[in-house]
Amino acid sequence: MGCPEVQGGATLVSSQTSNARDEGQERASRSARSQAYGLRARTRWLTPSKRERGCGVFSVAHAEANPFIQVKRLPDGTGRASWKGTLSCGHIWTCPVCSQNKRAKRATHIQAGLRGMLGRWQLLTITLRHREGMRLQKLMAGLMKAWRRARQGGKIQRIWAERVTGSVRAVEVTYGENGWHPHIHVLLRTSEWDDEEKQALLERWQGCIRGELGAACVPSDVHALSWSDAFDASESAERAKYVTKIGLEVAGLGKSTSHWQIAKLATLGDPHAMRLWAEFFDATRGRRMIEQDDRVAHAAKLQLAEDRLEAHDLADDFEPLRFDVSGTDFRLLRFKERSHPTIMADVLHSAEHEGRKGVESWLAYARSRKDDPHGSTESHLPAIRGATCEAFAP
Repeated sequence: MGCPEVQGGATLVSSQTSNARDEGQERASRSARSQAYGLRARTRWLTPSKRERGCGVFSVAHAEANPFIQVKRLPDGTGRASWKGTLSCGHIWTCPVCSQNKRAKRATHIQAGLRGMLGRWQLLTITLRHREGMRLQKLMAGLMKAWRRARQGGKIQRIWAERVTGSVRAVEVTYGENGWHPHIHVLLRTSEWDDEEKQALLERWQGCIRGELGAACVPSDVHALSWSDAFDASESAERAKYVTKIGLEVAGLGKSTSHWQIAKLATLGDPHAMRLWAEFFDATRGRRMIEQDDRVAHAAKLQLAEDRLEAHDLADDFEPLRFDVSGTDFRLLRFKERSHPTIMADVLHSAEHEGRKGVESWLAYARSRKDDPHGSTESHLPAIRGATCEAFAP
């Protein structure tokens, strides 16, 4: 497969073994981005948020130039493309693209915090009892208030101060046979809790839930609190395993349904899913999904600063590539998104692997079909090329 030149030339990967090894990762990354962009294209028509409806397709109000594509060189020599000069809504709960970007960034910060602090860590999962018909907004408000109360005052506050030296909290929401299931994951840098201390936290948690939501939501002794095995933050594989649970959503487990699955059903016109999605939007608006305490945030800041210094020492001479897109062509891409929801992601992928020629092929496709947004003929559809070439010369 040939590869077009990109500002000075792009090189064909010479090793078939290396190509095969990298192709799986590249394909997974492309798929994740395409899924996020495709779902955003469909959910933008469901959201009550004007900002979310314009995410990725409206130009930033203060930008003087048209939107453009920027391709940065990654440490492994490949390129990563992104749209610049477009509105970003920043909604981590309900915008698939912003959620993917922000969760990846938070995961990077959490990883840096763990590397900076090291030590012994455990994941604590906190749940409540729930049933069909309970409103998500009430459950989430009660869950968060109860968890704050559980750690304040008395014996638990003293234990927490003695044992815990850093924490990261993530809130997750799924939907299953018993309705909405909001719960909390807390990654703790902590010494070992003995059985008496764990029992005290359990009883305190159950009491706080009873006070906030009533006896119907008090979880059983078995399901209320779940402690993971301890792990050493110096072990990269263990860090990645638990940061995935915090920095990235845990979805599709057992019989539960993630909110993205609800969104997909809602875009297909399922009335029940549409009601659930509207409820989810209202319940999560303004709430934080992932939060680090000050100690982890400080450690992450120092570690990232150190990483930047090391990266600067290893920096090469490659400047980011820029591919300009005219205002007319960008509007045609926006129009084409109605029938080709992943087109904005597909253009980025082609920019990474084929450079300007790849971008131009998608622009030509959008121009040729500008009068036929719902047509079925795909004879002009550009090829989605795999990881056989790099966006930068070595």
